[in-house]
Amino acid sequence: MIALRLRRAGCALAVLLAGPGAAHAMVGGAPASGEVAAQTALIVSTRGASCTGTVLAPDLLLTAAHCVAPAADYAVAIVGDGPPKLIPVARIAVHPRFDGDQFRTRRPTPDLALVRLAEPLPARFRAARLAPADGLPEKGTSFLLAGYGVTAEANPKSAGTLRTVVLPSIGTTGGIMVRLSPPEGLAGGCTGDSGGPAFRDAAVAGVIGWATGPGGARGCGGVTGVTLVSLHRDWIEATARGLGSPLGR
Repeated sequence: MIALRLRRAGCALAVLLAGPGAAHAMVGGAPASGEVAAQTALIVSTRGASCTGTVLAPDLLLTAAHCVAPAADYAVAIVGDGPPKLIPVARIAVHPRFDGDQFRTRRPTPDLALVRLAEPLPARFRAARLAPADGLPEKGTSFLLAGYGVTAEANPKSAGTLRTVVLPSIGTTGGIMVRLSPPEGLAGGCTGDSGGPAFRDAAVAGVIGWATGPGGARGCGGVTGVTLVSLHRDWIEATARGLGSPLGR
């Protein structure tokens, strides 16, 4: 039964990668470097949704809680190594303080989750380094976002390839999240980029959680919200051990 459901996720993956628009992702982004690609993975599900995750160990990813909290079967899609391959997710741990209703209430909670895979990722992947606990970033601090999402909310076929964009901080929210926005034009996370890493000084400083259009309107390219991981390192490290996949092994 699980194999059947994952084949359905594979069908969703085929749709995601089909079409001439599949070489684009992340609003205003550029193709990701090999170093970033080695630390980032595409998550798909039997819900037909896709997200992005950060590699923390050969069989462990950090992603957004809202990506993997709904009931479904999840897998990592390996693309670029011949025919796409699915590696099933075996276990999921959602941050205990995450509230799935936060998008309605606008009260941010730690939108973080760890997923352990049924088998290790291919050798080309490597674990990312977590940023140290150094408090909230100042305004203007630059972050590099990475994700497999769409270039425009209304164009699902534009997803499926990893891209990056550099954005400055414009402030923080709730003491746990940083808001990023381009100084001009449209840029930032969009559908499918959720769960992706926000790098600062080559270390993973946050996880992409949400995005708005300009002026707070629905859409993408205006503001991207990122949960800061340095404030939750204790939970990440303890949970990774509990899942049987400790960091730094």
